[in-house]
Amino acid sequence: MENLGILLIAVAVLLVAAFIIPVLLQLQRTAKSLSLTLQLLNQNLPGILKNVEEMTANANRTTTIVAREVEELSLTIRKLQGTLGLIVGVEEIVRRNLHLAFAHKVRTSLAVAKGARVFLDYLLRKRRPETDCR
Repeated sequence: MENLGILLIAVAVLLVAAFIIPVLLQLQRTAKSLSLTLQLLNQNLPGILKNVEEMTANANRTTTIVAREVEELSLTIRKLQGTLGLIVGVEEIVRRNLHLAFAHKVRTSLAVAKGARVFLDYLLRKRRPETDCR
């Protein structure tokens, strides 16, 4: 009976060993594959990081340039608005004092200019929150 127990234990150990050996071999292959992957990653990672840094620097430069251009455009439009306001004021003075026929045409032209100014004001107000996020 004792021999039978030892025999069963020996058979169980052999079966477990038979199943563990392929698992261990697969683990060894996987470890080699991971080692090669890690080595490849370590070789390529510095170049990848350098490219990412360059792209970030380019994006920062582009953002700065765009913000500067938007500010310059905004200043130009404000100057244009001031000029249009001056023209509207002159037109009102001319209309009050001269009452000439061309004053009506000037007023219509200035109304169009004022409409353009209102449109530009709206357009700039719509874009300003994007430029304030620097």
